[in-house]
Amino acid sequence: MIVCGICSGTDRNVIHNHPYHNVHYPVILGHEGIGRVIACGAKVKHFKVGDVVTRVVNRLPPDSGYELKWGAMAERALAVDWQAMKDDGYPESEWHKHTIHRVLPVGFDPIAATMFITWRETYSYFHGMKPRTGDTVLIIGTGANALSFTDHARNAGLSAIVIGSPKREQIFKGAGAQVFIPHVATDYSAALKGAGVNGVDIIIDTIGTSDSMNRVFPLLHMGGALGVYGLNGFDDYALSLTKGPARFRYYSGENSYDEGAAHDDVLRLVTEGKLDPWRYLSKDHIYLCEDINKALQASWNGDVMKSVIIF
Repeated sequence: MIVCGICSGTDRNVIHNHPYHNVHYPVILGHEGIGRVIACGAKVKHFKVGDVVTRVVNRLPPDSGYELKWGAMAERALAVDWQAMKDDGYPESEWHKHTIHRVLPVGFDPIAATMFITWRETYSYFHGMKPRTGDTVLIIGTGANALSFTDHARNAGLSAIVIGSPKREQIFKGAGAQVFIPHVATDYSAALKGAGVNGVDIIIDTIGTSDSMNRVFPLLHMGGALGVYGLNGFDDYALSLTKGPARFRYYSGENSYDEGAAHDDVLRLVTEGKLDPWRYLSKDHIYLCEDINKALQASWNGDVMKSVIIF
């Protein structure tokens, strides 16, 4: 392992045993890992020693006594040569899930590469919502996922509106948010209308609390789309249907969410300078593994969008 990003949402929910994850402790965290190949199996064709690979995970014997929540926060991990599996005639159902394991260009910064996981996940989700030319996208939240959706909206030529923490307003405006409403506003609809926003085409809730969604649902245009990307209120998320349009699309991510398929587009956007990892990361928040508690607290306290653990 080289490095693993801290996901303030997923890692926090695993640590606190959010019902969605149903954790059995002890558990090994880490789903934003970047590793360097040090050995290859006999059937590997498309990886070689020295390659840097995204989204590496782990495996343990059944009797290890540990549960894995991806498990990249370890000294070593695994990547699967899905292309070799495909070449050898394995059914897609067996190799497709491993398309998240992709070799990065030579010389690509592994710390910056931790952002690929968040970007690929959100890019796939965003485009699965089928945004149209001219759409206005309303994003609830100001974490790394929300900033990613703001980037994706801007890169698609769409208008992005954000509701979130006032201390991150300038970051989001720098990323292209055309309107920013502080989450402390008592009436989101009135604040948005006061800013000239009379309706939106897509709403993405990156936090997962229905209160915020219900406060902006009346602004969704007829036939618009909404998605709940966050998990905070997973057990009791309740949409007040009478507050919104009679016809809308709910996007769950099923059937079209495909992180691996987003890799080439994300790599292109990074290469073109349209996705900047250092808008999310900070060289002041790169931690050794033994300082993981500091890394977690920095992320949870909002000191940085994403902390990073190096090995």
